[in-house]
Amino acid sequence: ARCLADRKTAQVMLPTSKPATSISRGRLLVLFGSQTGCAEDVARMLADDAARRLFTPVCCAMDEYDVLTLPKERLVVFVTSTTGEGEVPDNMRTFWQFLLRKDLPAGALAGTRHACFGLGDSSYPKFNFAAKRLHRRIEQLGSTSLAPLGLGDDQDGLGIDYALAPWLTALWRSLDELVPPP
Repeated sequence: ARCLADRKTAQVMLPTSKPATSISRGRLLVLFGSQTGCAEDVARMLADDAARRLFTPVCCAMDEYDVLTLPKERLVVFVTSTTGEGEVPDNMRTFWQFLLRKDLPAGALAGTRHACFGLGDSSYPKFNFAAKRLHRRIEQLGSTSLAPLGLGDDQDGLGIDYALAPWLTALWRSLDELVPPP
């Protein structure tokens, strides 16, 4: 799979220094589920962009994050690929199994705002299945979406970037309204 938003490309686009300020618009948690590294690359690029926009980003694989603290998060961005026949990536399995628990209350994530972007390939029958299921489950648990579900398609002529660019625009616009820049 090609990944146009990879680290090499992202490094070319990123400034070499962070803003010299102690002002923060708050924490932005960026969680990824990645089998081949493309979703991780997109998540890290997004976290770098968040830092430039004066958020305090925290970026890690979903299984590296303590899912029990998710209800305390205010702003969360999920980036995930789909692997196999509609499966979640290996570094998301434990996180996903927890979210599927039937004993989680419907309002468990009521204080959380989220966005979700999926990386997939429309030549497969379960295109972006992991992202679609994750987005739906997070909303079932009470979270409010910051942006429409983004579905990147490796089959597009521009790859996932065709869907990623407008999704990022919508995400940043929503975050700017919610947490205005200083």
